[in-house]
Amino acid sequence: MGLMGLTYGFLVALIWGAQPVVASFGYRASLDIFDLTVLRFAVSGLVMLPFFIKAGVRNAAGIGWSKALILLLLAGPLYNMVLVGGLHWAPASHSSLIYPAFTPLFTSLLAKLMLDKRDGIPMLGLSLLLLGVIVVKAGSILQPQSAAYAGAWRGDLLFMLAALMWSFYTVLMRRWNTNPLSVVSVIQVGGLLYVPVYFYFAGTSLFQLDANAIAVQAVYQGLLVSVISVLLFNLAVKQLGAKASMFTALMPIVGVSMAIVLLGETLTSSVLLGAVLISGGLFLSLTPVGK
Repeated sequence: MGLMGLTYGFLVALIWGAQPVVASFGYRASLDIFDLTVLRFAVSGLVMLPFFIKAGVRNAAGIGWSKALILLLLAGPLYNMVLVGGLHWAPASHSSLIYPAFTPLFTSLLAKLMLDKRDGIPMLGLSLLLLGVIVVKAGSILQPQSAAYAGAWRGDLLFMLAALMWSFYTVLMRRWNTNPLSVVSVIQVGGLLYVPVYFYFAGTSLFQLDANAIAVQAVYQGLLVSVISVLLFNLAVKQLGAKASMFTALMPIVGVSMAIVLLGETLTSSVLLGAVLISGGLFLSLTPVGK
C-alpha cells in the first residue's frame, strides 16, 4: 500500500470517527440539532456552490432533479438531524458503535433487494456486528452510565435510522450510476435550502451563543466532514482501490476512545467488548469476498 493512500485513509477514519464527539461538544455549548445542521450546510453548500453551478444547475449537476431531491432527502439536512439528534439521548460512544455497525448491514440487504446482487457480508462478519451491538445495548441496560442517558434507547434508534437512510442513499447512487462528486455538490448545495427556513423560525439567536463553538462546528461539520473527508476518501480509493473501505473499521475505536478521553464517558466492559466485536465485524464485512 502507498504511504499517501494510508495517510488519506487514516485521516478519513479520524474525521468520521470523531464526528459524534465534536457534535456532543456543540450540545454542551447550548447548540441544538437545528443549529448544528444549519452550520454544516451553510458552509459546505457555499463551498460546493461553484462546482454545482459549473456542473449544471438545470439538470442538477447531471443527476436530474427528481433523483437529486430523493438523494437530498436521504443524505441532506434531515439525515443530519437524525444522526446528530441521537446524541440528545445517547452517548457519543453509542453513535460510534451502532451507526458503523448497521450501515453495512442495511446496505448489503438493500443492495440485494434493489441491485439484484449481494455485496457479500460473510456470516462471521454479520454475526460479530450484531453481537457487538447486542453487547453494547445489554451493557447500557445492566450498567447504565448515568441518569443522563436513561433514554439512550431513543438515541440508539435514531442512529439506526440514520444508518438506514445512508444505506438507501448509497444503494441509489450505485443503482443510478451517479458521479460521486456531483452527488456531493447536490447534497451540500441543496442543504442551503434549509438555511432560510432555519433563520425564519429561529431568528438570529444562534449568534448569541459561544462564537468559538459556532466556529468549531462550522469548520468541522461543514468543511472537514462534508467536503474534505470525501475528497480524502476519493484519493484513498484512487491509490488503494477497494481496500480504502477498510479504514471504516477504525471508526468505532476512534470514536469510543475520543468520547472517553475528551467527553469523560465511562469505558464499560460492554462498550470495550462491543467496540472490538464491531471493529472485527466491519473488517470482515468490508473485506472483498475471496480475498
